[in-house]
Amino acid sequence: MDQLRAQFPVYQTKTYMESAFHNGGCLAAKAGMDLYFETAFSGELAGKRQWQEATDETRILTNALIGGASPENIAFTKNTVEGLNLIARAFPWQPGDNIILNNQEHTSNLMPWLALKEIGVEIRMVQAEGYALPVESFEKMIDNRTRMIAVSHVQASTGYTCDLAALGALCKEKGIFLVVDAIQSLGLLPFHAESWGIDAVSAGGHKGLLAVPGIGILYTSPALLEKLSPAHVGSSAAWTIDRDVWENRCTDLHHACKLEQSNLNYPGIYALREGLKLIESVGIKQICRHIKNLSAQLYDGLSTIGFYLVTPEDPRHRAGIVSVSVPDPDHMKKWMGEHGIAVSRMDAGFVRFSLGAPSNTQDVDRALAAAKIYFDIFLSSK
Repeated sequence: MDQLRAQFPVYQTKTYMESAFHNGGCLAAKAGMDLYFETAFSGELAGKRQWQEATDETRILTNALIGGASPENIAFTKNTVEGLNLIARAFPWQPGDNIILNNQEHTSNLMPWLALKEIGVEIRMVQAEGYALPVESFEKMIDNRTRMIAVSHVQASTGYTCDLAALGALCKEKGIFLVVDAIQSLGLLPFHAESWGIDAVSAGGHKGLLAVPGIGILYTSPALLEKLSPAHVGSSAAWTIDRDVWENRCTDLHHACKLEQSNLNYPGIYALREGLKLIESVGIKQICRHIKNLSAQLYDGLSTIGFYLVTPEDPRHRAGIVSVSVPDPDHMKKWMGEHGIAVSRMDAGFVRFSLGAPSNTQDVDRALAAAKIYFDIFLSSK
């Protein structure tokens, strides 16, 4: 893990506990972008061949990490929310259909679906039970007009980690599609989209995937992809114009590039390719063990200090995020930052400590030491 940590200079300047916001800047991703610009400015391009080869390789790496059906089921986007919007607007909804969400979701996994009210789609909202989202809570809301469940693998504010295998099995049994916002888990936890029964996975590249803002991935299962008719089209390997009748023609309904439009963010794809190679070189199982161990250290330490934790105690529902509820989150974030500890203030009113693959036990020790001082000064008498 030390070699991986060396790819992130931010860890040399502060105790970085904001990996769930941004990975902090990866040198391997920068090297990927540098390679793109070196070739782009060389005057030696053979059409778009080099860019397309890099894109194809990145599809393969992405699909391997996700555990998807095929690299052909991977599309590239700008970010998580664009991928979710692509699904929301390409699906053949009918008035009276419904989708099930929950009240803990990040805005990225709410706004694309809430907008469907305009076309008569009903939004059903699961209420979290003490920050938990048991599968049974979703099952109770399913009826014969339910078409999808959309959920985050790891909740951004609390760190609650959903049992996707159980939820996927439920969706298959009921004949509905499962759409997952995976930005807080990909690159940190093992993921098995096909065997878990997940139909769509959307994530930006700038967190656990170790890339940069502006590049994202979207996986769609063969069954869902076949049903999607994108609201916007542009030239790609899957689209052409039939000039005899002046109509757009999709030449490959079963390739996710039908969801892409013309030129992609090739610098971002080069960065993502290097981030994925870095994850592959370390191994996702090793990264997961590392994150789980640090998470236990952080959780136990904050609990011992006396903080009220909103992250589940059960390690099966916990990943790299540990959040506490305090009276003044803005004050705590500012104070921690002034003492060299970078944490996040969440809209839900929590302070979030988030771990990345480069984090280590010394980071956790320093964060806990500062958190104890803060608690003793500002919270112990309250």
